[in-house]
Amino acid sequence: MMNFRQRLNRLVLGLSVIIIGFCGVARSQQAPTAIGRAGSPDELAIVDSPRQPYEATASIAHPQSATPQSATQAGSSGTTSVNSADETSDKTWHYYGTAYLWVPEMYGTVGVRGYDTNVHVTTGELFSNFRGGFLGVFTPSYNRFSAPVDVLWMRLRASKPVPSEAYPGYSVRATLNESIVTPKVNYLAVNNPKLKIYGTAGARVWHIGTTLNLIPVVTGTFPYKGVTWTDFVLGARFNVPLGTKASVDILGDGGEGSATLDYQIGGIVNLQLKPKLTSQVGWRYLVEHYGNDGNILNTTTQGIVFGATYKFK
Repeated sequence: MMNFRQRLNRLVLGLSVIIIGFCGVARSQQAPTAIGRAGSPDELAIVDSPRQPYEATASIAHPQSATPQSATQAGSSGTTSVNSADETSDKTWHYYGTAYLWVPEMYGTVGVRGYDTNVHVTTGELFSNFRGGFLGVFTPSYNRFSAPVDVLWMRLRASKPVPSEAYPGYSVRATLNESIVTPKVNYLAVNNPKLKIYGTAGARVWHIGTTLNLIPVVTGTFPYKGVTWTDFVLGARFNVPLGTKASVDILGDGGEGSATLDYQIGGIVNLQLKPKLTSQVGWRYLVEHYGNDGNILNTTTQGIVFGATYKFK
């Protein structure tokens, strides 16, 4: 069976091939921007300029909102001026805040220090089993670089008790506390009106804690047990405009560290509501395979994401 490092190498190679292919397509689609007459440098005409400039919308994955503007003709002299209000080259820091709601289902095996149980919380059961949470992203950006920090904290309770093998006649109900902090560095590698490609690299820091309760209830409960670890991930994001106010993101990353497998994929549709406010809806799929010293997190979490991004500066 192919080990994880071989699968990871193939994943990185595949992403590289995809990025190179998209770069080639993007470059082949670029047309000459101006045609000049000999001896008449002031009489330049724009060729194949869009009727309406594309305004990149902010997204959960990467809220940078670069706005390349098409060139405009100034006055009756026929000269051309270009609006330089482009965040990819204005040498100014910009800041974005995103709040989002993930409505997932989770299934797999969770255990801490030898106490493990199967967990299956469906989307429909989430609202009755949800015990609190916070999800948000803060993103500073400078030219083509950005550094988003994604913070996710959820507290879930298993929908049904699981019969206990260690204590015949009893069942075990698990309450799961899951925290995921993902700081990344993103770079806009391809900046084309028809396609934007971002390379991403960073770490995903996990903290998982469980409280297991015996049912029927007996005196006392198992204490809260938690574990923290870090995985390092590489990935890419592809952004395609859908008109002047909307865009779609396809994203993914994967890697390892303390876990033997850590990856996510997703798709997000962004709609600009106001100059500083963008709404999002999409799908996120996150897989983690971790096992060390009796601590286990072999889970899949997937579901619909709703979000809103505000540009502070």
